[in-house]
Amino acid sequence: MTPKPRTWKELPPGITAAHRALVTALREIRECSTRTQADIARDAHQEPTTLSNHLNAGRIPEESLLRDFYAVVAKDASGSGPLPHTLEFLLDLRIHAKKKHCACCSVGYPATSESTQTEPPQQPASRSGRNPDLVRARHLRRGARRHTFPGPRERTGVPVPRGEGDRHPADSAELTWSETGVVARYLADGQKRDAGFLLWQAGTSYSAAEIVVAVSSCRTAGLHDAAEAILINVAERADRQAVLNIAAALNQAGRHDDVAFMLTAAMRAVS
Repeated sequence: MTPKPRTWKELPPGITAAHRALVTALREIRECSTRTQADIARDAHQEPTTLSNHLNAGRIPEESLLRDFYAVVAKDASGSGPLPHTLEFLLDLRIHAKKKHCACCSVGYPATSESTQTEPPQQPASRSGRNPDLVRARHLRRGARRHTFPGPRERTGVPVPRGEGDRHPADSAELTWSETGVVARYLADGQKRDAGFLLWQAGTSYSAAEIVVAVSSCRTAGLHDAAEAILINVAERADRQAVLNIAAALNQAGRHDDVAFMLTAAMRAVS
């Protein structure tokens, strides 16, 4: 029996991107059970109000409660195929949601070192050479140029009309990845860690087709560092077959420079 989709409360606007991603994943898991929330909570050794709080971003669940909740839904959904997320993925999201965010964190996730916390905050638009992710991207760009792939280069489209020339690229371009505008806003506001989490999540969990959409949309919006952060996270996946599948999808979409960039990053990840 297919569970009936629920109508969820809108999430509070003040929660972090990591917490929002965790709650969204928990809701998707909960949708896999046809039983009432009270029944699920009882078998998961928690009060119904506690589970409701977790599913509406009131609190981040303790690890034991998250494990029990997952086990109950997995048992309810047995025989209906795998759940939309693994327990390990949820536990990873929980760890990131528990971390305190700051405006001085670099693009990319997780942060490169603890020293980032003690350095003076950088301006959101700064492209300083001291930013480790930008330095890494520049090195990878140089390496990618040595590994080009044959094929026609796509035209990126016509210029933005003069009347719209002062609009932000994420607003003026026809974007297909729904999170593009969110990433652009986070970066403009200096919320680099929130932006980095979305890019990390995309790179580590999206399918090949979704990666093509996300990278293309970021490139169209002029968010090239964001696109490359996604590709770097793809390259660091443990599932090497998934990396090859994504490379093939990018190549088929004509994104040959992105293929070269990602494979260069993948070679460095295993060296």
